[in-house]
Amino acid sequence: MNNHLASEEIAAAVAGLELEDAARDHLVDCVVCRAEVADLENLIAARRAAILTEEPDWDDHAERIMTRLPSEAGIGGRRRPRWLRPVLALAAALVVAVGIGLLRPDRPVAPTAGEPSVEEILAEMNELLADDSIPGFEIIDPQENDLEVYFDNGAS
Repeated sequence: MNNHLASEEIAAAVAGLELEDAARDHLVDCVVCRAEVADLENLIAARRAAILTEEPDWDDHAERIMTRLPSEAGIGGRRRPRWLRPVLALAAALVVAVGIGLLRPDRPVAPTAGEPSVEEILAEMNELLADDSIPGFEIIDPQENDLEVYFDNGAS
């Protein structure tokens, strides 16, 4: 065989896989191919040893992570002014103060045109409740002291 082994055959020899008879015979006879297999085996062994003994560069990892984080410039790439957050907080406080001022309970509520006032509604309710004839409660016997008789709570 005049040609040397292909890279796949050299990789198979390094991995310990079964080679064809012609490739195996060539590897026994060819110094160049044996040297390539030996070089590849040495390279793999050296890399394995380096991986096992290498200490990760934590500073480099931290720096790469920090460069991936968004900057203070924000998502759009524009930097927000430092005064923006306090101004927004002040505006929110002002809106809350105005809202509380408008919704104060001691502020008199004027009825709109055509609607009865609160005093008129309360007077009408007092008249309705004064005659002791609340609709829906006619079946309750005023002489009955145990009102649980009328309510089915599912306990029985």
